[in-house]
Amino acid sequence: MKFTNAGEIDQIILRIEQGLAEHAQWIKLWHSKAICHLPFPEDYLDDKGYLDCDFSEWFNSQQASEWLHQLDYDAISAAHKTMHKEAVILSSKLMSEEVADEQDYYRFMNAEWNFSHQLLTLKDKVSRLQISFDPLTGIFNRQAMMPILLQEHAYVTRDKKACCLAMADLDHFKKVNDTYGHPTGDVVLKSVADFFRNNLRPYDALFRYGGEEFLFCLPNTDVKSGSKLLNRLRVDLKKRPIKIKGDEVLSVSISMGICQMNSDDPVDETIDNADAALYVAKKAGRNRISEYQP
Repeated sequence: MKFTNAGEIDQIILRIEQGLAEHAQWIKLWHSKAICHLPFPEDYLDDKGYLDCDFSEWFNSQQASEWLHQLDYDAISAAHKTMHKEAVILSSKLMSEEVADEQDYYRFMNAEWNFSHQLLTLKDKVSRLQISFDPLTGIFNRQAMMPILLQEHAYVTRDKKACCLAMADLDHFKKVNDTYGHPTGDVVLKSVADFFRNNLRPYDALFRYGGEEFLFCLPNTDVKSGSKLLNRLRVDLKKRPIKIKGDEVLSVSISMGICQMNSDDPVDETIDNADAALYVAKKAGRNRISEYQP
């Protein structure tokens, strides 16, 4: 499922919660009109009324999204439409001289329950995806890492496509924590993660490997082009001031080791090789990229 950061998930959960709140108000208003024998608003009597709510506008705008189709877009859309259809049938009978029986009401309430249940299930499924992201930086964590890397390894094996992994370590990060404190260190980590996430290509993946270490997955990329991409980011990061306290800023550098995936080598071995290349970069003076040499 294609999410690149925790912020995307937070926004989706917020829209679903807004949809649930909007729906609660809608059903509450319907019951008040029905019980008090008051006229229903026009959208309760319109076959296309389900298209007018804010949630429906947002939900329909997402219909091309890969994540939503993996979480039953069609089922939720059908449940929403069916609920409004049953509301129109029942509301029209209550507004006319026709007699509404229990079956009309039960069909409507079953449809309403189904739609509410679908929304709550969607929220639960999306919420569970949050465990794939590091809470501090909002990027993928190690729990999400292996499934993604194994999938890329399968592409390398099946389609003979190049893919590189790179290990990165912030230079002298302990000194940042010792000098400015761990809260400032957190600010630096988040800022660095934001920088890389915003400047990588849409199909690249970034993981917080642990502490101040990051792992990059660069699909469709050989060592030469991967080194060129990461070296540009390394240089730009060094030039980018990070605001830490008031007007005080800090610049940081990063060391990287890169290794290309091989269909014959397991993913763990490629990670180890990238880590070995990182060690070479640090030993050579830091703030540089080293390519793995077998």
